[in-house]
Amino acid sequence: MFQINNAIGNSVGMIPFNSADPTFIIKMGSKKICEANDAAIAGHANQNPIGKELREVAHIVPNAGPNITPVYFDEEWFTLKQETLLWDGSQHLKVRLERREGVPDFEVMQSLKNMIGFLLHRVRSPLTGIQGYAELIEDNSDIEESQKYLNKITDGVDELFELLADLDDLEKISLDRIDLNNFSADPAKIISDIISEYPAEIQKNIIIEEAEHSIPLQCNSGDMRRILSFLIENAVEYAPADEQPITISQPSPNSIKISHTGNPIPESISKQLFYPFVTTKARKLGIGLTMALLYAKRYYGSIFLTDNNPFRETSFLFCLPPSEDYQSPSLL
Repeated sequence: MFQINNAIGNSVGMIPFNSADPTFIIKMGSKKICEANDAAIAGHANQNPIGKELREVAHIVPNAGPNITPVYFDEEWFTLKQETLLWDGSQHLKVRLERREGVPDFEVMQSLKNMIGFLLHRVRSPLTGIQGYAELIEDNSDIEESQKYLNKITDGVDELFELLADLDDLEKISLDRIDLNNFSADPAKIISDIISEYPAEIQKNIIIEEAEHSIPLQCNSGDMRRILSFLIENAVEYAPADEQPITISQPSPNSIKISHTGNPIPESISKQLFYPFVTTKARKLGIGLTMALLYAKRYYGSIFLTDNNPFRETSFLFCLPPSEDYQSPSLL
């Protein structure tokens, strides 16, 4: 589950912090935090976490994937990195909460939304004019060859309007966070409703694993449906063949995983996967995962690519912060 490096030797008494990421030192076997850097203390509301277990100060998502462990700390999502450490003459664990790369923050997305809003305004007006003139010519033309070209113009304009509609949907997503106490959603019912809308030949390739956890999640049901629809649609698109099933599971009370054994995501794409306009499809904008991430962020959640291996599977994990009555399991 964790990435464990070779033990590092340190001088007795020297605190081994060499990163600005929240970092904890835990004595092997005790699970108790014995040192923490400034970022870890600040993220814990400036309260000293020493003497507590890591699961008491951070929410660790279990069973996420073979090479990644998501962690929720200080209202942000990180990935957990761990290495063994020889410190003060005994074995310790150095646990660092690594900030995620390749995930746009709110400032970046606000700039993109402003740009998209400008483009929508400037492009839609001339397109409407072109569409109107094409319709006038079509109504007054009896020449078969002209009709053929007019049909191509109409198809092209319709496609552009569909792309603009997608951009409009992205531009309208609010970046304001939600009060989690106001919402509750049943993921099992939402998943069932989404799957029911697919043709029978696709439904038979989708496996829904029975969840051990049945608690409602703190999310608006409409927004959860949007998030899961994007993730399931992405899996259906990349695993279209009969022999490539899609699996939907709930590995922990506050996470939902969508996996498939179809084509993996190229490395050049996977590194920037959640940014808009990153896609291998010529006629796609590549904004589905961006929209899913933005909706998730409104509820203090996130989405992780937890596996992308041609010999195993490609998996996305939608995570929400723990509810008040749920405590993260100890993985150390």
